[in-house]
Amino acid sequence: AAVRAAPAPAGAPAPPRLSLSLAEAERDALAHSPVLRGADDDLAAAEARAEAAFAGLLPRVTLDGSYQYQSHVPKVALSPNAPALQFGDHHLYSAGPSASFTLWDRGALRQSWLSQKALASSQEAQRALLKRQVLLMARLDYFQVQLALEQERSLLDSLRLAAAQSRDIDSRFRAGAADRIDWLSARQQVLDRRRDLRAAQSEVSGALRELFALTGRAQDRDLSAPLDARAALPLPDGLAPPTVTLALDPLGAVESALAGAASAPLDAAHPRLLVYEGQAESERRAARGAAAGRWPAVRLTLKSDYFYPDTPRLDSAWQNSAAVGASLPLFEDGLSRKRARAATALAASADRRRDEAQDELQRDWLKARDALAALRDEEAIDRESVAGTAEIARLRYASYRAGGSTILDVETADANAVQARVLAARTRVQALIQLATLASLSAGKGTP
Repeated sequence: AAVRAAPAPAGAPAPPRLSLSLAEAERDALAHSPVLRGADDDLAAAEARAEAAFAGLLPRVTLDGSYQYQSHVPKVALSPNAPALQFGDHHLYSAGPSASFTLWDRGALRQSWLSQKALASSQEAQRALLKRQVLLMARLDYFQVQLALEQERSLLDSLRLAAAQSRDIDSRFRAGAADRIDWLSARQQVLDRRRDLRAAQSEVSGALRELFALTGRAQDRDLSAPLDARAALPLPDGLAPPTVTLALDPLGAVESALAGAASAPLDAAHPRLLVYEGQAESERRAARGAAAGRWPAVRLTLKSDYFYPDTPRLDSAWQNSAAVGASLPLFEDGLSRKRARAATALAASADRRRDEAQDELQRDWLKARDALAALRDEEAIDRESVAGTAEIARLRYASYRAGGSTILDVETADANAVQARVLAARTRVQALIQLATLASLSAGKGTP
């Protein structure tokens, strides 16, 4: 349905209109979140570390070079009468490529790579978890604005009713059909409703600031006197002109978008679980890599050098060589074994935290489902209460006009009608909060 903003007073510019759907709020929150951008950087770093660890599995090719100057060069005479031969030169240099490759290390390098890959998977799950949290926060802040607007609209309708009754009582007072106490009470009722409405606008403003801080929107707007764009026109006398009008999604549309979460199962691959699973797998791989350190490591080296001097001819020459080396730790005070034991303990700790997270997710999911079921029942009660209190308020005022009720009875009935509408809106928004919570815990509709 089309919405209309309240007109500004004659000669004054119309207040700016802000339209924000739930989908836009979610999109802007995800794009603006510094925490999520930081998680992107953490993930990029983790993936780079995994790639660096994989490079250790490949041959390493380098270009080596050296230069040396020596002041003393030994000389050798083959016989007493023969001239001395210079055994070397003052200047020595070499340059050439070399390649090295680990032939066997009982999988230590491979386990190191797989450990870093598991950490990168854990970091990816951490980013997914933060994304769900940012999305949930955006939804909850959006719902709070909707609730504040519903309260504002209820109080605006109540103010209109109080103003109409005040005008009626004023006419009756002038005609002698109402006393001064009723006249003053009606005027006070209008003032009270204006005060309540201004307080409600302040709540809307605060909720908007929370939402806009999360989405990065409209930080420079004047939100001191916001007004729901669905407010009927004209506005009652005595109200300050609105600084901005707001058009948000109707509660029914938001509820439809999240309805699938009510029947969706708990996500068995929830990112919170995957964070710990990745950490545990990383530590298990690290333990295997550390344990491999107690075994020999065999390394192949290939080298080709262009060097000078080729003694004793003092010429340049190429030298190609191949070497296989092996190393076995004879004494390290149990270093590899202790590292493996520490990593195994950390893996067990991550598994325990994963089990705890599973229990907490199950608990929160069940609590949200139970709360939603109770709120659905409350919504049915609220609908009857809203209709009943509105009818009572109407009948009380008719009874007052007929002389069967006092002005206090009328005010009480009106207050009860407003309270019923506010409670109904609060119950409905609380149901939306539980739906959003279920969506963040499940793999159903509404999950990022």
